[in-house]
Amino acid sequence: MDSSIIITSIGIGAGLFVGLIIFWFFHTVIKRRLGNDQSMPAINSTQLKRGRDQRRHPRLAVSWPATMEIDRKSVNVCLKNISLGGAFVVCREPVPLDEKFRIYIEVPNEDRLALNAEVVWSNMNMPEAKVIHRGLGVKFVQNTQAARKRLEEAIAYQESLAGVGQAKTADQVTGR
Repeated sequence: MDSSIIITSIGIGAGLFVGLIIFWFFHTVIKRRLGNDQSMPAINSTQLKRGRDQRRHPRLAVSWPATMEIDRKSVNVCLKNISLGGAFVVCREPVPLDEKFRIYIEVPNEDRLALNAEVVWSNMNMPEAKVIHRGLGVKFVQNTQAARKRLEEAIAYQESLAGVGQAKTADQVTGR
């Protein structure tokens, strides 16, 4: 065999080997970065500003049963925290971002409260080990003045229970 053929074969083999190593390296790096991004809930830029929570209304820790009506399907869920602007809904059903639906909340000592809501984030893509409660962040949208007033009254009543140690804001529970 001619030495130029041997040198060319070694060069091609080395080039393929280096190419595979580079491909593997970038594939691994990209997979890790995408994996981390996919495991984080989608957060609205208005909710976070310089790493701080920018909600307009304080969250109140609750444990209120509710029913979501999505495409003529009822899904039983539980609210873990609520504010005048939205809530965290414990739900194992995947619901797409920006999905609008009706939620019926079982407010203690009151009739059921019906509100329009929209999904703003979800932790459905997070690994099970990193999730305390599988669910969604929703904001309340396009509700009547009467519905907003009832929500405000329900939250005020629940907050009044905090004076006897039965209710805490979600920030107090998480220690923020």
